[in-house]
Amino acid sequence: MMPVTNASRQTNTSDRVPSEGRTNRPRAREAPAELRVLQEAEEFATWLLQRTARWPKSSRATLTLRIEELALSVLDDLVQARYRRAGRADRLEAANLSLERTRYLFRIARNTQVCSARTQAQATKRIDGIGRMLHGWRSALRSTGDA
Repeated sequence: MMPVTNASRQTNTSDRVPSEGRTNRPRAREAPAELRVLQEAEEFATWLLQRTARWPKSSRATLTLRIEELALSVLDDLVQARYRRAGRADRLEAANLSLERTRYLFRIARNTQVCSARTQAQATKRIDGIGRMLHGWRSALRSTGDA
């Protein structure tokens, strides 16, 4: 029996993830970078909405609503940047600004004891990850002249 090396390995259809109603699609690590940042932003928005549902009603009309809207705005801007070529750089800049605003509002939520330190730390980690991917996308646009 011959040993299998990395060089001799080939991607086959068993490395693909089946999805409902579609043929096999590439795993996330094989997807383009802009799709990975979209996936992360979607997961963050879902996670955030689940967390903020448990926050005090006293902050619902102000802080909670604003944070939720910003997270959804990031996702909306990223979807538009992915599928609309015109204004792509502007959409990415708007998404980045919304991310930063979300980060600051999470600090306020923590300082006013609306959310726990753990929730703020998790949110900050997720925001940082999305921000890094977003920066990479923006840099790639600049280097290809699509910005």
